[in-house]
Amino acid sequence: MTRSLPSEAPTVLLVDDDTALADSLALWLERRVHVRVAYSGREALQSFDEDVDLVFLDQNLPGLSGTSVLSELRHRSETVRVVMLTATHHEDLSGTPADEILTKPVNKEELFAAVSEYTADTSELVLD
Repeated sequence: MTRSLPSEAPTVLLVDDDTALADSLALWLERRVHVRVAYSGREALQSFDEDVDLVFLDQNLPGLSGTSVLSELRHRSETVRVVMLTATHHEDLSGTPADEILTKPVNKEELFAAVSEYTADTSELVLD
């Protein structure tokens, strides 16, 4: 059963070329925020607009890399928050202008904590 979110709920753009992972994370997120999913860097840039509050961005995307997408997002918006998702060590992204870096696999607690920290989402954290 899908519940309706209030229109003022934050909008999250989730970008990962691993479709199964992206869809799984989106299922978790859609309980609290509006979710857009992109499976490539180019698709992410096409899906991004001023309504997006937070981007979860895979570092290792084929074609247009996560760091290239991040650079373009920063050029387009000074206010969007970006959490990089990586399967490698954080040191590899130390110079990246991301707001936070999460190492995969990401769990619900980490995902929802980032949503709470980087958006106006104050809904109760319920993990089931």
